[in-house]
Amino acid sequence: MRGVRWSRDAQADVATIDDEFDKIDPNTASRVGTSAVNAARFLADYPGAGPAVPNTRLRKWRVAGTPYILLYRLADDDLFIVRVIHVARDRQQFL
Repeated sequence: MRGVRWSRDAQADVATIDDEFDKIDPNTASRVGTSAVNAARFLADYPGAGPAVPNTRLRKWRVAGTPYILLYRLADDDLFIVRVIHVARDRQQFL
């Protein structure tokens, strides 16, 4: 299994998501965070599973049971999570 690294932006994304959901339902906040980590672990084992983002070195993966996707790339021997964004957001601003 590859290692998983999270960019500062991705870490900030997860913290913001956690804060937003924690105000509504702490259980949902925990579930979303756990799902994101599980998705990253899966991608560490199967990095080609997510479709390529055209004209970039990035791939994307939907976090199961949530409205979020991971934008990621391979960096050395690790999986590098670049951003965690809501599917309704304009992804172009993150590329």
